[in-house]
Amino acid sequence: MQWIVTSEEMKALDRTTIEHFQVPSIVLMERAALCFTKEVIKKVPCGHILAVCGNGNNGADGLAAARLLHQKGYEVTVVQAMDNGRRTKENQLQRDILKRYGIHITEQLPKEQRFDCVADALFGVGLSREPKGMYAEWISYMNACSGLKAAIDMPSGVSSDNGEAYGTAFYADLTVTFAYTKAGQLLYPGRMLCGELVTADIGITDASFLHQKPSAFTYDMTDLKRIPPRHPRGNKGTFGHVLAVAGSKNMAGAALFCAQAAYCTGCGLVKIYTEKENRVMLQSTLPEAILSVYQDDLPQDDSKTLSAQIAAGLDASLEEAIHWADVIILGPGIGQGKKARQIVAQVMKQAAVPVVADADALNILAEHLDLLKQAFAPLVITPHLGEMARLCKTDTNALKQSVRQAAEQFAKTYGLTCVLKDATTVTAGAGGTSFQTAGCSAMAKGGSGDVLAGIIAGLIAQGMVPEEAAHLGVYVHGLAGSRAARIKGSYSVLARDLIDAVGAVMECREESEEETKTIPITGRRATV
Repeated sequence: MQWIVTSEEMKALDRTTIEHFQVPSIVLMERAALCFTKEVIKKVPCGHILAVCGNGNNGADGLAAARLLHQKGYEVTVVQAMDNGRRTKENQLQRDILKRYGIHITEQLPKEQRFDCVADALFGVGLSREPKGMYAEWISYMNACSGLKAAIDMPSGVSSDNGEAYGTAFYADLTVTFAYTKAGQLLYPGRMLCGELVTADIGITDASFLHQKPSAFTYDMTDLKRIPPRHPRGNKGTFGHVLAVAGSKNMAGAALFCAQAAYCTGCGLVKIYTEKENRVMLQSTLPEAILSVYQDDLPQDDSKTLSAQIAAGLDASLEEAIHWADVIILGPGIGQGKKARQIVAQVMKQAAVPVVADADALNILAEHLDLLKQAFAPLVITPHLGEMARLCKTDTNALKQSVRQAAEQFAKTYGLTCVLKDATTVTAGAGGTSFQTAGCSAMAKGGSGDVLAGIIAGLIAQGMVPEEAAHLGVYVHGLAGSRAARIKGSYSVLARDLIDAVGAVMECREESEEETKTIPITGRRATV
């Protein structure tokens, strides 16, 4: 697992390393400059470098990098903003060192815009507003230059907290950030503006948390070991029962995908509660599943309140299935008619086991948020941005600017785990927030969300705590998407391909388990 930090958390880590552990700031700065130059040299073996520097410590990193590149034989042009009274002592020291090496520093942008590399060291992670005036002009100039665009720590004009682009922003091909990845480097549009992201070790370690861990993290391949091992004497009861309340007329695929995904993730038995019309298709494509069907012949009469409808129409077969289950998937493809509303309300009121609510269930719950507060079972919800906007009574464009905050606030308000699906999925719960770093655009196809719901439910069925299953399920889903894209290409991946790839991901978990029997695990980050 790797920690993800905000700008304030990174500043605190810097401060603790310098003040508590007595590591001189100039030492950290020199290591940062060395890491940046190392990455630039990989991309640009020789040539002319333009370093555009501010007056803070990010600018000082840029000045140090310019000196190191000069010493490697590069032609270096250094542009720095006029002293505005905020120039740090480290920045002034780096200026003095450059002058002693005979490296000229100018306050004017060169007329020539042909460079082999442009290094952005204007603001770093501390910027929280739109660059204006001269700084906006300088960023525009850098974007117009030829050559590799490389940002030191964070592209100027991009929030390190939420990835927002503040008006004029630097479009980096490469970003070298230090110690820990920043949240804004994983959230869009910041993720795109960073280009290739390298997180470099400069000597700030987990010890600098001083028992105050960051609130966000992301998983890596070592975390697959969190998946419960298969007991050699287990049976289908050992590995859990998943009830998939999914599918309706002309929507059988949703039920199929979530059920298959739960099976492929390792659960022991799946029961599908679905509309009668889906029986033949599901029995022929997934004979491993148990079916419990209903006939949706209720008149679409909304004159009664939802509570009154439920009281008049409790479904005995659904109640039996709810008591049978160890975890329930609720919503994929069930529609939003009267029967679907009755089903959602009955599950929310009667379930005593974890519920993974998705798709149509979320749209129904958006109109009846009281059901979320009345539920006493652990809840995991998996909305995409449109569904989340309806749950939060806002619009999608506004939500895009605050994906992390929205997921965290909704999880806190209703005491649940929120998996907010986006290009970077954010999963928030009482134990913290995770960012999805696996996966790709190939997964943007119908049925992908059904697969995710099935993966999460399959992990819960095997004994994982619902919140951890949500964090890890998102990661497994992303790994499956990346693998499927390598096999099928980014345009041609279907939901069924994700399910096929889940098996390969779970095999990686088994391989890592075998390795740990003889090879010690080293270098692993702290865990939640």
